[in-house]
Amino acid sequence: MPRRPHPARSLAIHVLRQLEQRRGFSNRLLDEVFETHPQGKRLDRRDRALVTTLVYGVLRHRARLDALIDAVAHNPSRLRGRIRLVLRLAALELRELERPPHAAISEAQSATRKLDPSGKLGRATQALLSEIVRRGAELDAANEQLAPAKALYRRWSIPRWLARRWVDPEAGLGPARALRRAQALSRPCSIDLRVDLSRTTREAVLAALREDAVDPEREPSRAGKLRCEAPESLALADGRVIPQPQLLRVVAGGRLAKHPLHQRGLFSIQALGSQQAVRALDPQPGERVLDVCAGMGTKTLQLAEHMQRRGVLVATDTREERLAVHAELGARGRLDQATEAGELTLIRARADMAAPDPVPAVDDEPGGYDRVLLDAPCTGLGNLARHPEARWTTRPEDLVECAALQRRLLERCWARVRPGGRLVYAVCSLEPEEGPALIEAFVRARAGAATLLEQQRWTPETHACDGFYLAALARAP
Repeated sequence: MPRRPHPARSLAIHVLRQLEQRRGFSNRLLDEVFETHPQGKRLDRRDRALVTTLVYGVLRHRARLDALIDAVAHNPSRLRGRIRLVLRLAALELRELERPPHAAISEAQSATRKLDPSGKLGRATQALLSEIVRRGAELDAANEQLAPAKALYRRWSIPRWLARRWVDPEAGLGPARALRRAQALSRPCSIDLRVDLSRTTREAVLAALREDAVDPEREPSRAGKLRCEAPESLALADGRVIPQPQLLRVVAGGRLAKHPLHQRGLFSIQALGSQQAVRALDPQPGERVLDVCAGMGTKTLQLAEHMQRRGVLVATDTREERLAVHAELGARGRLDQATEAGELTLIRARADMAAPDPVPAVDDEPGGYDRVLLDAPCTGLGNLARHPEARWTTRPEDLVECAALQRRLLERCWARVRPGGRLVYAVCSLEPEEGPALIEAFVRARAGAATLLEQQRWTPETHACDGFYLAALARAP
């Protein structure tokens, strides 16, 4: 009797089809499927890890997988829809995950039986995948030797329009660095943690994670074992060394959001670059601080920690459902508990800060904030490893739209910085229009009133992290 497809592979195909049909984040759709899909709810941790690995892997390597399939197929244009996904999944297992050929091919054949009970499609699938086993290394090597932009697309699955930007030696990265970035983005990300040093130590959290490690539910390392590092500092490309007293970097750490120390707020899950924005803002106890585009509140909590939970902290976002999460986050981070030296006044406000008049709670003292953090909406093109679906959903025109929104937000937020105060602008993108070009034009237009204190770039090829850019600006007294 024919074997049934493995449920993890069936679910991975379901998730990939959903992502093709609606624009969204792969991690959120995976969480939704694991919590609500009948098949997803029955999977154990290892099978959930397999689903995640397959989904992220296909999204990261989609153009490469299609290049392999099309090179050995008799009629590639007929391989559409579900059968294309089945073949991508199998090609990923053969070429990237190094699964035994008989296992990957057998699973792919099983997945075709619903499409063609006669078995003809299964036999064609076996023949095609056998050719990939035989010629895959040769085809990958040939695609690596193509012209730089074509190689980035066909071998490293960087969208064509972005590959052309990156290889440009004047406006982009140049071929060599573009290749290093593409290679870095083809690998799974570490999970970065921020330790609340006001309530614990990094050593205590590190020891607890190593002691309580569980089988990973997200993408495991090749060894499948927990790795946890605590770097004391990291160097930027310009040679500056940035201390990292709160940072932990974890691979294969299981469901870290369910860990008891996370539930108590002793550590938060926050990307390396993202952690630097609050540190560059350097909010002090007792100050008035504005957190714009606060999202789910991870930086809001970090701001409160740096303020020693004393002062006024206003967090705004355009979406009510994001701000609703802040109440749970505040309880986890003990933001409602007064310290001996004072207490924190935390105001959450739904507001479109790009609009001229957001809300009274934000405008009660125009120009009266000591520090303003603007974590601006962006293309997310620095996150192509962690959110690989963005490779195929982001368009060139998104850069223009985002840069226009970022300029409006920057102008409105700058108006709320008191004389002598500081603003930090941050985006998870390394494209010039969203970072240095925007900031340099902004400072140039305000000669003498705005000073660029520093810029930081955190890159996948240098720091094995999401791409992140920040600029710290000071307002003249």
